[in-house]
Amino acid sequence: MFSNSQKSRPTTYRMWQSPAISVLPAVLLLVTSAFAVEIWDKPPEQWTLADVYQILRDSPWSPSKHKFEIELSPASRSDPLTRMPSDSPLAPLDRGPALGAELGRGKPLPALTVQWWSSKTLRLAQQRLRQLRDATAAKELLRAEPAEDIVIVVEGSEPLRILRDAEENPRETSFLELPGGRMLDVRDVQFFEGEKAGEDYVAFHFPRELNGRPTIDRNAEKVVFHCKAAAKNAKPGRQNALSVRVAFEPRKMRVNGRPDL
Repeated sequence: MFSNSQKSRPTTYRMWQSPAISVLPAVLLLVTSAFAVEIWDKPPEQWTLADVYQILRDSPWSPSKHKFEIELSPASRSDPLTRMPSDSPLAPLDRGPALGAELGRGKPLPALTVQWWSSKTLRLAQQRLRQLRDATAAKELLRAEPAEDIVIVVEGSEPLRILRDAEENPRETSFLELPGGRMLDVRDVQFFEGEKAGEDYVAFHFPRELNGRPTIDRNAEKVVFHCKAAAKNAKPGRQNALSVRVAFEPRKMRVNGRPDL
């Protein structure tokens, strides 16, 4: 016989969780993120159309989601006294209100894009896009040789027209802003007019080395491309001036851990 104090009582079990077990999901998430494969780390032959568009529009080589400032202005010439439109090349430019655009995820692209064209990744993406769009090009070999210069490309028919007809030499009004406030001047500017719409672009060439040393640190946090121009022969109703500022991040321009500038 048991006394009242000795009667059996319901046993209560408490669930106990090890602190190590509770943090395990977070650790696994961090490990998974650390080893996540970027689109451009895959072989180019495996890139889908969505992959290609991301590389060309939203990647370290075409930074639409980073700081990207564009101004296209409807510049025209006007008489300094009457402020009336003038065709005289001596009349000053009246640029009027600027039309600004800032790119970001989910926002439409403006009339121009700026890309780090000397990277193999970007050029392979352009080739892959042609393969996916044209069945006759599907069997073409995807190949990109190392570029001799650092090349920044400004795409668009209006930028091509403005820069080719600029009042000042684009070599004098365009540069790369390097860390520490240093500037890298343009070596050459080349103009390309494509056979199809959307194939017009201007290529700005910068030296890859000076005095035997790399001009751009592959681990640099930011390199900014600057470009300004106004057309000598302003066209009514058209954009006749531009100002571009694009921030690139060389340290993120890597494929399978290797720099690709």
